[in-house]
Amino acid sequence: MAATASFAQSSVQIDGIVDAGFQAIDYKGTKVNGIAGNGSSTSQINFRGTEDLGGGLKANFRVETDWNTAFNRANTGAASVVANSVNSAAGTFGNGEIRGGLSGNFGAVDLGVVNFNTLGSYLTGQPYGTAIGGGYGSIARVDAAGTAVRSDNSAKYTSPTFSGLNVTLYKANKQTKGSNAADNFSSTLGRTDLMGSEEVGVNYANGPVAVSFSSLKQDRNGVNTTGTTVDTTSSRVNTLGANYAIGAGKVYGLYQTNKASDSSVDTKYWALSGSYTMGATVLMASYGELKNDAAGAFNGKKSKLVALGADYNLSKRTAVYFRAESIDDKAGTVQAALTPATIKGTDTKFARTAVGIRHAF
Repeated sequence: MAATASFAQSSVQIDGIVDAGFQAIDYKGTKVNGIAGNGSSTSQINFRGTEDLGGGLKANFRVETDWNTAFNRANTGAASVVANSVNSAAGTFGNGEIRGGLSGNFGAVDLGVVNFNTLGSYLTGQPYGTAIGGGYGSIARVDAAGTAVRSDNSAKYTSPTFSGLNVTLYKANKQTKGSNAADNFSSTLGRTDLMGSEEVGVNYANGPVAVSFSSLKQDRNGVNTTGTTVDTTSSRVNTLGANYAIGAGKVYGLYQTNKASDSSVDTKYWALSGSYTMGATVLMASYGELKNDAAGAFNGKKSKLVALGADYNLSKRTAVYFRAESIDDKAGTVQAALTPATIKGTDTKFARTAVGIRHAF
């Protein structure tokens, strides 16, 4: 009976998303197309759990796995030598957010590989998530490099919510004593060098208004980044996202600055977006501009984003979608990792188009 009573106060949930479709991508003149995933949302499976400990105290956990829906071999974690899909990146169990913690009247504390509050600020400011349409990883970002939304070895505190307002504090200790600069697996704390991350976030959501601001500092000073090179810089990314619902429509605004301590990176990005729901159909549109103020050949130049999207909801959990994103990258900020080594001439265009189906479970 005691075991039954205890079990009744605990719950484990399995949920996720499957997203797959056709994508056509133009990497500054180099074109590729095929069946791919994540055109409108990150494909993932989540294990979430909570236990009521009494007195308002709860234990919580999440284990997220982002999987590849268009390339089966990638999900073994082995590198592929066969390029028969657009995004054949490997995925392994637990490669997303992993956190365990406690929540109660004091707020919530989470430990593990916890998402930055900046991710929430970015999602508040535009309707495309981190998928095609929002320019994530190319013209917009969450972390300074535009490649991650969380840090290893991290802790996050979220205050109680008062009238829709809460505050978050985030910390991932910098590690500079590692004997291994690469991201090779080790269960030993400190064996691998790690950039330090500190973040303050403020979030408000009440009625038709949602606003989120995050200031993320990432300290690489003394961190061995390549095995032979020790970094000496730090970065600050400030992100403000807001949206306002007006009947069946919603207006979004996003403003972001990204600056390195040595001024090698200094950008300002803003975007305005809108969405409108007509029955089962949701329409989306965005326009954004990034200005590069860093010294060098791209100083003072601007990159511009135009994006369109549409969802047709077949049910509460299943939708067919269209996404189109075009960036004129005159400011030279599209990530090098997204651009093949051979680029045709001086083409500045970066475009992605996707048509697919998304199912949530």
